[in-house]
Amino acid sequence: MLNCYKFRLYPNAKQERILFRWIGCQRLIYNSKVQEDRYFRRFAQRMVGTAGKPVPVDQQYSQFITERRPLLRDVPSQILRNGAVKFHRAYQRFLKKLGGRPKFKKKSGRQAVWLSRESFEFIPQIDDQTGNIVSYQLSLDTKRFPVGITAYLAHRSHSVPSSIHIAVQGGRWWLSLAAEDTALTTPGKNLEAAVEQIAEDLRHLSADQLAKPTQGGDRGVAKLLSTSDGKVFDIGPVLKTRIKKSRQRHKKWQQRASRRKQGSKEPEAGLSKSGAVSAIRKNGRNEYAHQTSHQLVANDAVALHVFENLRIDNMTKRPKAKKEMPKAGCFPIERKPKPGLIAQSYRRLGDRLSCLPPIKHYA
Repeated sequence: MLNCYKFRLYPNAKQERILFRWIGCQRLIYNSKVQEDRYFRRFAQRMVGTAGKPVPVDQQYSQFITERRPLLRDVPSQILRNGAVKFHRAYQRFLKKLGGRPKFKKKSGRQAVWLSRESFEFIPQIDDQTGNIVSYQLSLDTKRFPVGITAYLAHRSHSVPSSIHIAVQGGRWWLSLAAEDTALTTPGKNLEAAVEQIAEDLRHLSADQLAKPTQGGDRGVAKLLSTSDGKVFDIGPVLKTRIKKSRQRHKKWQQRASRRKQGSKEPEAGLSKSGAVSAIRKNGRNEYAHQTSHQLVANDAVALHVFENLRIDNMTKRPKAKKEMPKAGCFPIERKPKPGLIAQSYRRLGDRLSCLPPIKHYA
């Protein structure tokens, strides 16, 4: 079964400069393909002779390597190729109505580069006594562009993947990969087959037999999760304090970056600081979500978890302002709605549902 891994990566200063160059060149190829697609679609709309002809969607990138872009010749060709492949895959998802049309990638936020098998190598470290593979070393050496061995912290064992993603956010580097895990088995060829197999195993049980190993969960806003056995999962006070402080620091660094002079390195430092502070909130929430999900799954008495299919984001969004009818000679006035009204009503609904019997309202 394919399992996903995410490890901390620790490149040195020289390797960071090389990886930043790879990230920028791959983003440049992706954005160039997006710009080329927009040009062809606009050209087809305005020219009569090209009406009805399909817009070319391919993986060619050699036309972007020109004298104005000599930096593209200083990176491996696989990096540029993967940028065009990412655009092609995103466009295929758009044609299948699985996502939107590809857009320009920004320089801010999380930045990543996709490396295929030709650009890296996992060197196994074998134990002399047992002869088993203890760990791996990540080597990013190629024939023309040697990078060296990059240190990374693998908190659990993994196998060799076919491709990896190296990302940076807030000054921290990450290594993401998907590899086969022999310890995990799926009862079926894919996820849908596994779900069908689990449903088939539970279908022969009666209502009373099915009610015992089933646990219902109600997702809320004030309290993140309330289960049918009376447990309430919520973020602890320490993490809440960290999130509150990180918001204040994020606002402070953004204000400092906006006041500094354009063209100097100080605004970039301010933006990197604000990105590192915002990553505290994201990482804290993700860590809490993993801890909560592990606590639910580790309970051997529960074999089936049931949740309501509710879109909490749509229920907690701030409603749009309504424009009042203007008087004679006046401009229209936007009346601000009461903030959090929908969220408050959903909190009350979640508190009521958490007190109800579990199976009758969740099955």
